[in-house]
Amino acid sequence: MSRRIQHRGFALPTLMALLAMASIATLLAMRNLWVNAQLLNAQDDLLRTQHKAEAVLPVALADLLGTANTGNTTNSNGEVTSSLRHTAGSQTQTHAFFPTSSAEYDLLRQRLSTGIGTDTCNAGICAPSTLDPNSTKASYWKTQTTTAMAVNATDTPDGGNTAWYWIEVFPQANTTTFAYRITALANGVMPGSSTVLQTIWTRNTPTTSATTSAGQWQSWHLLHD
Repeated sequence: MSRRIQHRGFALPTLMALLAMASIATLLAMRNLWVNAQLLNAQDDLLRTQHKAEAVLPVALADLLGTANTGNTTNSNGEVTSSLRHTAGSQTQTHAFFPTSSAEYDLLRQRLSTGIGTDTCNAGICAPSTLDPNSTKASYWKTQTTTAMAVNATDTPDGGNTAWYWIEVFPQANTTTFAYRITALANGVMPGSSTVLQTIWTRNTPTTSATTSAGQWQSWHLLHD
C-alpha cells in the first residue's frame, strides 16, 4: 500500500515537469518562428527598397535628357513650355539647370556656389569641382534630401517623400560633353531602412553633342558607410 502511495506521489511532479518542458519547447519554437519571420520581413524590405532605388535611375535619366515633365509649365494656350532645368536663362536667374557647354557649366557652378568655395546641389543638380570622398558613403546623401530632386508619388510604389536623386555633372577632358554621376536614395517601409544606389551615365562616343540621348551606364554599386 505504501509503495502505491509513493508511486502516486512521484507521478504528479513528473507530469508537471514534463508539461513545463513541453511549454518551454513550444515557446522556444514560437520565438524562433518570430525571429525568422522578422528576418524574412527585413530581407524582403531590403530587396524591395533596392528595387525602388533602381527604378529611380530611369526617372533621373529622363529628367537629364529632358523627356520627363519635371519643371514643365503650361502657358495660356495650353501649350507645354520647356523646363527651366534645361535652360540657362538670363544672368539674373538663379535656377539650377543641365549645362550643354563649358560656359553654361561655369554659370551653373557660379549659381550653386555658396560664396565660401563649397560646391552644393540644388533641385538634384550638382556641379562639384572635385570628388568628395564622403560622396561614396550612404550617410553623405541621406542628410541632403533638401538639395535633391524628390521622385513623384506616381513614380514610386510607396508614395511621395520616399525616394530622391542627385545628378552630378562632370566635364570630360578635351570634349564638349559631360559625364553624369546619378545617386538614388530610396526609403523602405520598415523604420530606418534605406538604399543608396550610385551609377555613372555618359553619352556614346564618338558623338560629342551635349543634347544627344544616346548613352550608356558605366558603373553601378550600392553605397554603405
